[in-house]
Amino acid sequence: KGEKVVDEARKRAEKMGISDKVLDVLYQLTDLPEEEAKQRLEKLGLSSKILEELFPKFPDKEVKRYAKPVFEALDLSLDILDRKSYELSGGQKVRAALALVMASQPEVLILDEPFGDLDPITLRLVSNSLKRINREFNTTIIMVSHHIDFIKEISTRAVMIEDGKLIMDGEPKRLCEEFVEKSKAEYLLRARTHI
Repeated sequence: KGEKVVDEARKRAEKMGISDKVLDVLYQLTDLPEEEAKQRLEKLGLSSKILEELFPKFPDKEVKRYAKPVFEALDLSLDILDRKSYELSGGQKVRAALALVMASQPEVLILDEPFGDLDPITLRLVSNSLKRINREFNTTIIMVSHHIDFIKEISTRAVMIEDGKLIMDGEPKRLCEEFVEKSKAEYLLRARTHI
């Protein structure tokens, strides 16, 4: 789904004499399970083919062709597209979510604490994936994180905001070390050296 899909559907709907209001209702039906959408369309006196005409699906081959570079950058196999979310590990779920976001080819990716529940090995996989996204797709990544080592490793610039005010801005390694000193959180440095 997205703006392009709606724009294309609007052009098709106009040719078919379908108003924007009706198109909006039909667009909402695309989120429903197929059988439920079909029943609702029948109640409206419409064929289920109307959704296919307005919102054509990409053939699997096409989806995989477009997804391949993103999935390779995220170290995911394409067979993940055929699996249920409960069948995926935590790291696969995070990387699959990144792949979905990257499908729209964003110039900027904003992440809020994307590594909360990840174990160290999975954290490493995801951090490497983010570096590849930045390098291979030239995507700017803006991220909120409390993982000091991760910030130092992946970032080219770090800022610290406290109570809505910018209090530090600069090179990640220096900024993180200043933060540890100022916060008297030496345990963060000790924890790092024991990993």
